[in-house]
Amino acid sequence: MNIFFTVCNRSELSNALALGASVLRLHPDSIFYLGWADTVPLPNVQDGIKLLSIEKIDIPEWGEMCARYYDFEIVFAARPWFAKGILRKHKDCSRLIFLSPTTVLFSSVFEAGGQEADLLLTPHITKPLAASNNLDDKRILNIGMFHSGSWMLKPGEATVHLLDWWAHRTIDRAKFDLCNGMCLDQLWLNYGPVWVKNTVQINHAGWHYGLHSILNKTLTEENGSYFVDNEKLISIDYAGLNTFHPVWSDHVQLIDQNPVFKKLFAAYETTVKKYEKVNLNKQPGYGKTSNISSDRLLRKKIAAKLENITKFIDQF
Repeated sequence: MNIFFTVCNRSELSNALALGASVLRLHPDSIFYLGWADTVPLPNVQDGIKLLSIEKIDIPEWGEMCARYYDFEIVFAARPWFAKGILRKHKDCSRLIFLSPTTVLFSSVFEAGGQEADLLLTPHITKPLAASNNLDDKRILNIGMFHSGSWMLKPGEATVHLLDWWAHRTIDRAKFDLCNGMCLDQLWLNYGPVWVKNTVQINHAGWHYGLHSILNKTLTEENGSYFVDNEKLISIDYAGLNTFHPVWSDHVQLIDQNPVFKKLFAAYETTVKKYEKVNLNKQPGYGKTSNISSDRLLRKKIAAKLENITKFIDQF
C-alpha cells in the first residue's frame, strides 16, 4: 500500500487540502494523510483525506518543543514524527511519500523513477546555478543538499532507523537558524545516504519544480501540457508565494523569470481559494507566535539599499 502524507497547521490548511485532492486524483488506490499540528479540531474535509492529529502520535518532549520553536518551525519539526506514527499504524505500507503542503501534482509521483530505491531524495540543484542576485551556491549550502519537501521511502530496518535518528534531532535542532547550522528539519537529510545505502536522488527534471528550480530548469507549455527541460511536469512546490516560507519567501522575485510558472501559480491561487472555507482564524495553536510582518521583504530591500549607500559613502 502506498501512503502519502503532509503536515500543516491552520496557516497552510487550504494548501494541504489542494495537495490532497491532486494526490487522490492521480493515485486513487493510495491513502493520503493530513498530519494536523494544531490545537483546534478540524471540520469535515473532502472524501478520501484521512486526518491524523498530533495528539495521536507519541512525541516525547512535545511541550518543550512547542516552547522552543516558532509556529512555522514546529510543523517542520513534527514531520519525521508523523512518518513514524503512520508506519506504526500501517504495517502494510509498501512506500511512504511525503509532500509539503504547498505542493501540487500534475502527474503520478512514480513517473519520477527510482522505485527500486529504499530512499528517494530531492536534490536542490542538479547542475551549477546560473548567476543571480536571488540565489547562489552559498545559500544552497546553508540549507542542505536535499529538499525536505519531497521524499519517498520503503519501510525497512535502515529507513526506520533513519526516521528514528532524524526525529530525535528535531526535538531541539530544527530551528530556522542558518548561522548556527540549523535549517528546520532539512539539513539532517544530508545524512540520508549514510543511513540508507540504497538511496537515490530524483533527477527527473519535472519533479518538484519551484522557486529553487527557475534558474536551472526551463518550464514550458505545449498544447495545454507542461514540460520541464523537455520532461513531463510531475510536481510544483509553491512555497514562498502565497504563504510565508522561511527559506523561499525571500526569492519571490524569481517568479517573474518564467511566465509559465507565473501562470500556473495564478491558477493554483484560484484552486486554493476553494478550500479557504475551512480556514481557521487566529494564530496556530502550537509553537511561539512568529508575528512575521507583511512588509518583511520591503523592509529587507530598503535595508540593503541603505547599506549600499553607507558603503559608498565610506569609500570617500
